[in-house]
Amino acid sequence: MKKSNRFKKFFAVAAVVLVLGLVAGFIGFKIYTGNYYVADSVMIESIAAEVGDGVKSYSDDQGTVFIPADLSSVKAVIAYYPGGKVEYKAYSGLMYKLSARGYICVIPHMRGNLAFLNIDAIDDIWKRYADEMTLVDGVDWYLAGHSLGGVAAAKYLVRSQAGEGASGQAGDVIGISFKGLILCASYSVDDLHGKIPRLLSVVGSEDGVLKRESYEKYKVNWPDDAKEEIIEGGIHSYFGCYGIQDGDGRPEITVEEQLDETAEIIDAWISKEKGSE
Repeated sequence: MKKSNRFKKFFAVAAVVLVLGLVAGFIGFKIYTGNYYVADSVMIESIAAEVGDGVKSYSDDQGTVFIPADLSSVKAVIAYYPGGKVEYKAYSGLMYKLSARGYICVIPHMRGNLAFLNIDAIDDIWKRYADEMTLVDGVDWYLAGHSLGGVAAAKYLVRSQAGEGASGQAGDVIGISFKGLILCASYSVDDLHGKIPRLLSVVGSEDGVLKRESYEKYKVNWPDDAKEEIIEGGIHSYFGCYGIQDGDGRPEITVEEQLDETAEIIDAWISKEKGSE
């Protein structure tokens, strides 16, 4: 067999193997992302009924926004990155409770239910609704996230400061200057010193999913003005409404009790900052 024919056969086989590998990887990825925790619509509807006309919510393919009925006293805007492989709607319960306390809340819809596939999601929302965003000119913005969503949110802050986001510019250039980062059962693998002035970390005492070693290890990345709050009896899953994740601890409080306490902690933390201005 001629050498040129051997090379052609080799490259043909290599191309087939590559294509098959890509197809297998794509199928595997679709199976992985297709297996996710679904929002508990009954629980969320119950919370929505509880807040009643005090909060309005609007959804499209970009995500969901929750707006207090009284826009004259909005305290801040909170953009919340959902946890990995959790339907973004599962965080609607917490957003309703925060919005009822005076916050405009935004949950981006992440591709494949993985925030790391769309770290710059808030940039996309800002660009799409630039005119509407003028309604909150002068209002403080906070970025938040649960579990892997919190890790992605922290990474967004670092990337945007370095001009590496989808916008190619720092967050404040596109209109958002974040006042702080809120981590729910999460941590930052990136150094946040000089990237964000304030950080709030909220964890449940019975969390069985959060990697405690990593959580403690990465505390060195927190900015100097950081605060940690422990919800006694709380678990990883109860920052959302989607049941209990595999491997999580045994809760000693109800999901609604944890959501209420989380909303109270966040409200008190932000209100304290506003009171000191």
